[in-house]
Amino acid sequence: MQKLPENKTRKNLRIAQCVLYLIQIVLCTFTYVRIPNPDNPGEYLYRTVPDMLAYMGASFDVGQDAMHAYVPFYLIFFIIPIVGFFFCALDKQRNLKNIVSLFCCMLGVLSILMIVTINFLDIGSTLALLLYLLISFLTTIAIMARLTKDDNT
Repeated sequence: MQKLPENKTRKNLRIAQCVLYLIQIVLCTFTYVRIPNPDNPGEYLYRTVPDMLAYMGASFDVGQDAMHAYVPFYLIFFIIPIVGFFFCALDKQRNLKNIVSLFCCMLGVLSILMIVTINFLDIGSTLALLLYLLISFLTTIAIMARLTKDDNT
């Protein structure tokens, strides 16, 4: 990819992407999944991503065995924003950060919808979905800002 010096607009967009990826990592500590309580019907158990990762070796209660199969995949909710953050933070002159950022956003949305599923979404996963859409919008703006000519150079 062709290297271009970073101007003020592209720098601000890159920093905004980095900050939003850091917020994505913080959102993993919010309640991410809402699981029906097998002991009390009508009640829910609220779990964060670290809580779900703590269940990796443990057995779930009866009725939650289907959720147990997806517990190792909860690590992806940490990995995707970390990869996106490091690409946006370290790649200042190429367009590779924008391509990887769009891929991370697409993978993040798909992983939330496929692993957590729509009926178990809670506040953390809902905000993460909205933030992934915002990051992809900013990334598209960053791609367009790279294609336009800079008046200062």
